[in-house]
Amino acid sequence: MSLTVLKTLNKTRFVKIIALSLLTIVLLCLSFPPADLVYLAWVACIPWFILIVTGERYLCLYSLGLGVVFFVVQLSWLRHVTFIAWILLSLYCAAYFLIFAFCARLITSNLKLPIVIVMPCIWTASEFIRSFLMSGFPWFFTGHTQYRYLPIIQLADVAGVYGISFIIIMVNAAIADLLICSFTGQRRAFFRLTCILPPALVAASLLYGLHWLRHYHPEEGPAVCMIQGNIPQDLKFESTEEDEIQILKKYTDLSMGMKGTPIDLLVWPETMMPGILNINPELTGRKIDLLSQLTATSLAQELNTNLLLGGIALTLAGKEQIYFNSGYYYNRKGTLLNRYDKIHLVLFGEFTPLKTYFPFLAKLVPYEIGLTHGHERTLFSLDTLQNGNFTFGASICYEDTVPSLIRKFKRDGVDFMVNITNDGWFRDSAELDQHLAIMVFRAVENRITMARAANTGISSFVAPDGAIYDTLSDPAGKYREISGTLTNRIKYIKNAASFYTMYGDWFAILCTAASGIMLTLAMIKFCVPGTEKPAEKSH
Repeated sequence: MSLTVLKTLNKTRFVKIIALSLLTIVLLCLSFPPADLVYLAWVACIPWFILIVTGERYLCLYSLGLGVVFFVVQLSWLRHVTFIAWILLSLYCAAYFLIFAFCARLITSNLKLPIVIVMPCIWTASEFIRSFLMSGFPWFFTGHTQYRYLPIIQLADVAGVYGISFIIIMVNAAIADLLICSFTGQRRAFFRLTCILPPALVAASLLYGLHWLRHYHPEEGPAVCMIQGNIPQDLKFESTEEDEIQILKKYTDLSMGMKGTPIDLLVWPETMMPGILNINPELTGRKIDLLSQLTATSLAQELNTNLLLGGIALTLAGKEQIYFNSGYYYNRKGTLLNRYDKIHLVLFGEFTPLKTYFPFLAKLVPYEIGLTHGHERTLFSLDTLQNGNFTFGASICYEDTVPSLIRKFKRDGVDFMVNITNDGWFRDSAELDQHLAIMVFRAVENRITMARAANTGISSFVAPDGAIYDTLSDPAGKYREISGTLTNRIKYIKNAASFYTMYGDWFAILCTAASGIMLTLAMIKFCVPGTEKPAEKSH
C-alpha cells in the first residue's frame, strides 16, 4: 500500500474519531440541565460506543479527551470558586470515561460477551464508584438527565438512579451494535438479545412507573416556608459587621412578611444566619452573635412557627476552636432545641486533607477556617397547627446528592427532608439546575418530599413521585438570583419504605461485582501464554 494511501486512511480515521467524539460530547451536554433535552441521553453515547466496538486505535486517548471536554464544559461553574479545582476535578472525572472504554474493549474483545450487557454494567459500576471514592462526586450520572420524565424514574425506588443509567446505556449500546451490523452487513453475536432485551427493560420500567403513579395518593403534611434572600457570595464571603447586619435584616424582613400566615416551619438557607447561635455572645464579644440570637427567638415567637436556620456553629475544646456547618432548630417559643452538623463535607471546599503536611493545599479552599464534619444524623420533631406531629431531617448543601445519607435518614424514620444550601458561589449558572435535578432522585428513591431552601435559588418542593410541584420564581419566570418566599405543604406517604430504602445500592453493587468478575476473566485470558490476543482492525 502506497504512502499516499496510508496518509489518506490515517486522515480519514482521525476525522472519524474527532467527529464521533464531538457528536457524543454535544449530545451529552444537551441531555443535562439547563438544556434538558432528555431524549438525547438515549442516543448520546452511540458515536463513542461505535468507536469502542469497531476497534479504533488510540482508544484511551480519545476517550480521555472526550471526558475532559465534557466535564470541563459541564463543570464550568466551578471557575467562579477556584480555577485549579475546576481543571483537576474535570480530569479526575474524565478518567472514568477512559477506564470505562478500556474495560469495555478488553472484556468484549476477549470474552466475546454482548455489549448490551457489558457496557451498562461497567458504566453503572463507574458511576457507583465515583459516588464515594475520594469523598465522592455523585454528579452527572446519566440517569439524572431523566429527572423530569416521571414514568421512567419511578424505578429509582428499586434500583436507585443507577438503574436508570443502566437502561439508558443499554439502549445506547444496542443501537450502536445494530448500526455496526447494518454498515458492515454482518450479523453480530447475540443479535436477538440486542434486539429484545433493551426494549423489554424500557417497557417494563415504563409499566412499573405508570402503575406506581396511578396508585400514588399522597396526604398533605406541614406547611413549610422557605426564605430566599439572594445574597451575593462576594458580599457574604468578605462581609464587614455592617454587611452581616444587613444580611440579617434582609432575611428577617422577608420572614416577617409571613406574619399572619399559618406555617409550621420557616427555613433559612445554609449559613444565612450571620451570627453564631450556640455560644454565649459574651465569649465571642461580637455584636452580630447577640443580634442573631435575639432575632431567632423573636422570629419564632412573633410568627408562631418552628425555625430551621442555616449557620456556623462553634465549640471550644480547650484553646482549640472547632467550627461546623450547621442547621439550628428552634421551637415556636424561640427555644433552641437542637442542631444538625453537616456530615458529608466537600473535599477542597470545606476541608483540606493533609493541609498540615502540604500547606499550599489550603489555597484550594474558599474558607479561611477549616470545618469539621458532624458525627450523627439529627432528627427534628415538628409540631404542626393542623396535622399532628412529624419527624424530619436536614441535609446541607451537596448532601442531598449523596444517596446513602438520605436513605439512612429515611431508615431513621423521617417523614420528609429539608435541604438548606447556598449555591451563590456559582452565581447564575447551570449548577443550580443540576443540583435540583439530582435531588429529585433522593425523593423518588425513598418516597419522601424534599423541600429545598437556597440562598440564590432554586428553592423548591419535590414530591415522593419526583414531581417538582412548586418553585420560587418572579413574575417574569426567573428562578435564579431572585429573592422572595416560597410556602407550600409537604406531601407524604404513610409508612412508605421503598425497596431502595431497605436494601440500598444493591443493584449498583451487583453491577460492580459483575464488572470485576468480567474484567478479571478478560485479563486472565489476555495474559495467559498461548492465548491469541485480539488484533487491531485496519481501516
